[in-house]
Amino acid sequence: MRFIIFLSVFVSLAFAAPTYNELAKKIQAGDFAGANSGLETFVKGRWKVGEQEKAVVLYIESCIRLGKLKEAHNYSDMFLDFFPKSQYRARVEIAMAVVQILNKDSYSGAETLRRVLTYTKNPAAAARARELLHKVLSINLLSANELQNLLEKGIADRQIRGLAQLNLGQKMQKENRYKAANYWYYEAKKTDTTLMETADRLKSTLEGKGAGNPVILVLVPLSGVNSELGNYMVQGVMLYADSLTNKAIIRIVDDRAEPSTALRKVKQALVQDSVIAVIGPLLSASAATVAAWMSERTPHIPLITPTATEDGIARMGKNIFQLNVSTAKLASSIAEYAMNCLQINEFAIMSPNNDYGVLMANEFQRTVERKGGVILAIQSYAEGMPDYQSEFKLLIDRKMVIDKRRSALSKEVKPPPTNPRAKEEEDLNYPAVFIPSTNSKDAGLMVAQTLFNKLKVGHLLGSSGWYGKEFLLNAKKQAENSVFSVALVSNDENKKSFSEGFKRRWQREPDESKIAGLSYDAIRIINSVLNGETDPLPTRILRKKEYNGVYGKIKFTDYGTNESVNIIAVEQGKLVEKSPSCEEAKP
Repeated sequence: MRFIIFLSVFVSLAFAAPTYNELAKKIQAGDFAGANSGLETFVKGRWKVGEQEKAVVLYIESCIRLGKLKEAHNYSDMFLDFFPKSQYRARVEIAMAVVQILNKDSYSGAETLRRVLTYTKNPAAAARARELLHKVLSINLLSANELQNLLEKGIADRQIRGLAQLNLGQKMQKENRYKAANYWYYEAKKTDTTLMETADRLKSTLEGKGAGNPVILVLVPLSGVNSELGNYMVQGVMLYADSLTNKAIIRIVDDRAEPSTALRKVKQALVQDSVIAVIGPLLSASAATVAAWMSERTPHIPLITPTATEDGIARMGKNIFQLNVSTAKLASSIAEYAMNCLQINEFAIMSPNNDYGVLMANEFQRTVERKGGVILAIQSYAEGMPDYQSEFKLLIDRKMVIDKRRSALSKEVKPPPTNPRAKEEEDLNYPAVFIPSTNSKDAGLMVAQTLFNKLKVGHLLGSSGWYGKEFLLNAKKQAENSVFSVALVSNDENKKSFSEGFKRRWQREPDESKIAGLSYDAIRIINSVLNGETDPLPTRILRKKEYNGVYGKIKFTDYGTNESVNIIAVEQGKLVEKSPSCEEAKP
């Protein structure tokens, strides 16, 4: 028995796993395969600071040597998560960068190396990161956009930064963007004096070539919470890119949906490139910021925001255009139609308690009161609730108080009405109620609940949120005689053609919020005026005024605001387009 125990101990000692020092010696001797198998066993135990930590680093590096890139990538990720403050962090990030470059993700690798150069205080790690990033730049693995992104994030090393600028200048020159090439050659020699001779030689080849191809700048959020919307905007623009005339080049710039970033990117682009037009920004706050600056500094360059809905952006200057109809215009349009065409003078408002609902309610009230009408009651509600009995009761109670007060103040005894319509109107709680729901499902449910909660209304009024298949589905018969305003009622043929082309190119449907289609319209409008005329582009855009868009006509006012608002009524269970000028319904 003792012999057996002795033998088992002898065998376990004879075949014990190699120590870290033994494996490190194998690495030094170039025996990566021999070290890798031992390290694999080593790293699959419980991780802790010390030899285990160092063993993971050696394992990652040996995996790269043996071409086990997936393994190296996975363990690099795990190491960086597990040892966030490790003294070997830069070394592992450099290994990760090598894996990314070998996997043909050169930009991610370059960005990782740039980041290491920014923070590491280890001379050996800095030298290795610098060497690898120099190789990436020297063999032209990055595109022009990727180089610009690296430079915008900041490259700490002057030599690497100068080389990136020189490379970017060469790429601009190949694209015939001579103004941009000149700019980057100048920046390169200013950054690194050792590049002065090369930069001057390249600059000399641009003499007499002018600014080169014109550039259409697209400001769009490609990062952050709005990146998916930004992708639709880019895809809408790029769908039309091949049809551009005058050899115009599209430059996509990430503004992160931040007003300050958008303005900074515009200023940079105007210095660096021959920008002839700007598309974007996507959101109203950024669009207003850029529009205010461009209206003063670059009145000859048009800015077309496809999607911003804040009122007044286009009025900042003759070179600013909004394709999306403002929410204020939608609210005022339905108020004007109700007063001019339906002869209604008294209203109630029931609006969602969100930014959209408040804005719509305020503009509707302003329009009614400006035209001499009266808002009898205003009630807010939270969208998405199953029941609004309390809110409807408050509206009814408010009208009862008004009616009693009016009756008490009236000295006349009115004879009973002989006209059935007059009797019907007398029984109403309100001649009209404006409900600016944000979506068609909620609009339908709110309309249905008016009858359920015994609110008697002559006409229910709404806006663009009502336009959708779920409105009639949820509202059913209660929607009869309701009227709402909507922007950009789809032209079936144009919409179908665009949707089919979009799906062929990008293998997905355009977004329901119309961002892709409006962005497509924006670049089409710019292209339509690239016709060799000498007038500034904003003047040419305003001269034409009307454009056939993906979702219907776009009609610009003298200040570049799209005033194309449609009025839709529900008649016999169908949506019927009405004329804002009170003419007969359009067939």
